[in-house]
Amino acid sequence: MLSKRRWFLLPSLALSIALATPHMASAQDDQVQQTERHGLVNKKQPVAAKLYPNATRAEPAANASSDAMVKNVNQLHALVAGKQNDQAIVLANTMLADPKANHFDKAAAWQAIGYASFGKPDYAKAAQALGNAIAEDALPNNDHYQTMLNLAKAQLSSAQYDPALATLDRLATETHDNKPEYDGLRGLAYFSKKDYAAAAPLLEKSIAASADKPSANEQQALFGSYYELKQSDKAIALGEALLKAHPDDKAATMNLAAAYQQAGQADKTKALLEQARQKGMLTTSDDYRKLVQLYNNAKGGETDTIGIINEGLQKGILQPSVDVYAILAQDYYALNQTEQAIDAYKKADALASNGEEALNLARVYNNTGRKAEARAAAQRALSKGVSDPQAAQRIIAAGAASAPPKKKR
Repeated sequence: MLSKRRWFLLPSLALSIALATPHMASAQDDQVQQTERHGLVNKKQPVAAKLYPNATRAEPAANASSDAMVKNVNQLHALVAGKQNDQAIVLANTMLADPKANHFDKAAAWQAIGYASFGKPDYAKAAQALGNAIAEDALPNNDHYQTMLNLAKAQLSSAQYDPALATLDRLATETHDNKPEYDGLRGLAYFSKKDYAAAAPLLEKSIAASADKPSANEQQALFGSYYELKQSDKAIALGEALLKAHPDDKAATMNLAAAYQQAGQADKTKALLEQARQKGMLTTSDDYRKLVQLYNNAKGGETDTIGIINEGLQKGILQPSVDVYAILAQDYYALNQTEQAIDAYKKADALASNGEEALNLARVYNNTGRKAEARAAAQRALSKGVSDPQAAQRIIAAGAASAPPKKKR
């Protein structure tokens, strides 16, 4: 009997959840994302509407220390808006080094460094700079709290999950306004912390509040939360909706396949991965291994398994390995394609660090009457080390026919 096949994969398909950086409101989104000019240039500029009308923080005077600083602040606007991030950082640092700079000047400079760092991207530096801008406590409320929101996003983007949650709580407390967007960011933070039970309800609330244009990040994280919580019905429902909206998206395809597999729906899993294969979505060795795993565990799947393995190897996508060639050999042997099985076992043996595949090769040789080759393979198995040395010794000593190998599942 051939030794049990070894296929080193997790029992379930891996998710392909890859979250993008949370969107930071940029200078071009509207006029209050950066430091407001506050009539520094145009006295007739209309007053911006209050974004945080319930905030208890008193509006600061928000005056620059000099006409030169007015010019600098306005230039920072232009540089950040034009994505001239390095130049913005240089100018902002010049402002910070000025001993006459007041809190407003410094807050505007730190804010510009934060937004420019986002654009580079350097999220840790962005978080530090935006935190400094808030600490100066000199920006008007629109800017101050918008900067706080973007600080939470920078913290989330730089894996500072607990600080991001604390910043969001502070923002909601000080403005007396707990917006759905905050729930979405909290959900992403909890998802990243692997606290899926906390993440799911927050993400559900945020997505429900923005049903017309839900965040792709939040949808993916909610799917991942359902999956990790083994709420297969919810994961499948969301996964099918995401795939319907994005039929050519590989991540959506692979994630839904994982949900089907988790729910024990092997036929749907296989059909979806086969569809992905036909579309050319299987682009990594792991992608092919996932599909091989499904066919390999299915009764009568030998022909399909062989075809998929050979396709992946020929394309240079599925990487040669002991496991790949061992499965190929066993399936060839199960179909009575002995010469192909021998060739695959030779390749498996060449890559193996032990003698298990050499012993399987010896068994195939022995069962087809090729005694000399069987003894040579058995001797090689012993020299490399096997878990059943007596089996190899019996082949060497007597060349007796062994039982026909059976495919292990």
